[in-house]
Amino acid sequence: MSWTRSSSSSNGQQAPVTVLLAGAVEKTTAWYAALQGDARFRVVSFATDAQDLQVKLASGPEVVLLDVTIYPGPDDLRQALTAMSAAVYLVFPPDIANEVVEEFRQIPAVKAAFRGDVNLVELAGRMYADALALRRQAPAAAPLWTGGGPGRGSVTGLRIVAVWNRCGGAGRSTLAAALALAAARKGLKSLLVGLGAPDVLPLHLGLEPEPNIETWIQNPTQDGLQAALQKVGDLDVLAGFRDVLAEAKAANLPKDHKSAIPALATTAAYMGYAAILLDTPVGGVAPQAIAAANTLMLVARPTLADAWASVEAYRTVVQRAAGQHRIPPGNVVVVLNQRVGGQLTTDEWHQAADTAARNLGMPGFPPVATVIPYVAEVPLAQDQGRAALDASDEFARPVLHLADMLFGGERTGKKPEGKVWKFGFIKVRKG
Repeated sequence: MSWTRSSSSSNGQQAPVTVLLAGAVEKTTAWYAALQGDARFRVVSFATDAQDLQVKLASGPEVVLLDVTIYPGPDDLRQALTAMSAAVYLVFPPDIANEVVEEFRQIPAVKAAFRGDVNLVELAGRMYADALALRRQAPAAAPLWTGGGPGRGSVTGLRIVAVWNRCGGAGRSTLAAALALAAARKGLKSLLVGLGAPDVLPLHLGLEPEPNIETWIQNPTQDGLQAALQKVGDLDVLAGFRDVLAEAKAANLPKDHKSAIPALATTAAYMGYAAILLDTPVGGVAPQAIAAANTLMLVARPTLADAWASVEAYRTVVQRAAGQHRIPPGNVVVVLNQRVGGQLTTDEWHQAADTAARNLGMPGFPPVATVIPYVAEVPLAQDQGRAALDASDEFARPVLHLADMLFGGERTGKKPEGKVWKFGFIKVRKG
């Protein structure tokens, strides 16, 4: 089918609703002019064709206003809409048949459909109400994987996860690497990006310090990224900085620089990655990583100090830096990592964080998604350059739960046929 005539005739407390405008330049420009003066909305991106729209959906917009003629025909549009979780408003050609428009109104993501054009002044109130309703209904992180059975399914979006917190030593790198590997074993094309200095991921995963992110910075293209990658099974890994001087230089780049972390994430999206995990340091390039992400995973130890640091990190993302990134409050996932003795219970820790958040004027603090137990085999495996995910089933279970929460679907159960165990300069292949 083609788009031809048918044979038959803000209150100040809510973060602005993020909007993606998709269509011809003249149309999206007019839409933008109508929305830019409305404080309830923030236009995060424009798309001019179907492929461009698919990539821009990585920003996680809450509303998509879409001129359907950027798709070749109804079949392509129908397939695309089944993959969208935003509130979508469709604008059809003026001569399209009523029955075609009505068919698309039945698709869950579609909140309204119009022929000709739309009066945004009249529609704005409905768009805002629909977006707030989706915020209230959304789980901590909506799944991006549907259908299938083991090893099958279809990617319904791109998850860019910044694994971060303001407290050091919480186990961010361990969790980022394990979660990325779990995503890869689902069959998702997955990329783990180290942003530490010096980066521990090569040590933990049995990789080399180079090539690394500095390789990509020198050639910030798809070819440059491909040349900078190393592999752990089906997972692609971009190792981090060799030292703090290189990290500091990268941290000083503007967020829109061609070698900055947001550009890296966009490049990876164009290369077809469905899961991108950013192992984000406490400082350094952390603001760039947060700006690039559409999901935040806060990793903390069950201590009062980490509860307070987590609240400040959460406040930074959802309040202080609102408008500078693509992470809505509903896409913040909290993980407790039991790495210390004498810790608080999960309920005690969350109560402390929730109280602190409310004292700072926030409506509350996100629930704890899962608790990672301390397993002695994990650091031993990492010292030998082996993946933590394979060190212990006790450790792997909550990580796989996180992977299901973030990426949905079923695991393939696939593991590497052989492992290399490293003891100093000695390597022993097992399996």
